[in-house]
Amino acid sequence: MTGRKKRFEKLLFKNTLALALPAIVVLSILLFMFVRYPVLEQTRLVTPDKDYLYEQISNMYKNGETNVSFSADKLKYAGFDYYVNGKIKGAYYYQFNNDKVIFYIIKTNNPQMEIESKQVKARIIKDSISTEYIVNQLQEEGNFAGRLVDDFYSEYVISECDYPVTYITMLYVLFASPIVISVLIIIYTLLVWINPVLHGQARQLSVYGDTGAIIEELNLQIGNHLVYRLNNIFITEDYLIVSYLVKTDVIKLDRIKEIEKTEVEKHILPWKKQRAYKLRFITDIKTEYELELKNEETLNDIIDYVSVMC
Repeated sequence: MTGRKKRFEKLLFKNTLALALPAIVVLSILLFMFVRYPVLEQTRLVTPDKDYLYEQISNMYKNGETNVSFSADKLKYAGFDYYVNGKIKGAYYYQFNNDKVIFYIIKTNNPQMEIESKQVKARIIKDSISTEYIVNQLQEEGNFAGRLVDDFYSEYVISECDYPVTYITMLYVLFASPIVISVLIIIYTLLVWINPVLHGQARQLSVYGDTGAIIEELNLQIGNHLVYRLNNIFITEDYLIVSYLVKTDVIKLDRIKEIEKTEVEKHILPWKKQRAYKLRFITDIKTEYELELKNEETLNDIIDYVSVMC
C-alpha cells in the first residue's frame, strides 16, 4: 500500500506524536540538567578508606562528599544519646582511627556499650560543640588517658540520623518519574508507528469489525474514496473522520440514525461571546458523537454529505 493510502495511520501517528513531543522535550531538559548540573551529585554515596578515615573526613565534608556508606568497626558508646523532639533517636559512639577519635551517631533507642561491626549509611556533619563537650566528659572519666595530642579528635560526626533518606527518595522520584514516563511514551510512539492496531484510538474501531482490517479500509477510503474534506474533517464514501491534535474520531456513516443541529453561544472572553454550532450524531448502537463548528455553512455541507452517504 502506498504512502498516500496510509493516511489514516498518519492521523493516528500525529495524535501519538502530539503526546510524545512534550515527553521528548521533558526528557531532553532533564538529560541536559544531569549533564550540565550535577543535580543528583549530592545524593551520591561515597565509600571512604577506613584505614585513613580521620585524614579523609574533613576533606570529604569540604568537597561536598557528605553521604557515606561503609563498615564501621569497634564502636564504643560515648554515654550520650541523640534526641529529636524529646525522643531518643540514636546514640553517640566513638572509634579510634590511627590513635585519633571519630564520633558517630548511630540510630538506636537502646544503646549497646560496644558495637563490633556495623554497616552504616550516614551523613558527615560538623558539630564541634557536641564533640568538644563529649571529649571533655570522657577525659574527666579517664577514657582518653595518655591520648592528649594535637588534633586528637575530629569535629566532624558521621551521623546515621542525619542521613537524608526522605529527601534523597523524593529527589529521585521527582527526577526519575518524568524520565520513566517520557521513555514509556516514546516507546509507545515507536510501537504505534510499527503497528497502528496498538494505538489507543484504534479501540473505537472494534465496534465495526477487525481493527486491523478497518484501519486498512480507512487508509484506502481517505486515499481513494474521499468525497469531502475541510481542515481536520474527512468524509469518505463510508466514514466520517474528525482528527484533532491528540485524538481521531471515526463514525461509520451507515450506523448514523439521527443528526441533531444546535446553535450555542460560547464565552471566548468573560465579556465576549461567540456563536457556534453543534452537530450531534446518534448511531444505531446508541452512541453519540458531537462535532462543534463556527461556520453554519460548513455545518450544513457536512449534514448534506453525511445524509447522502448514510
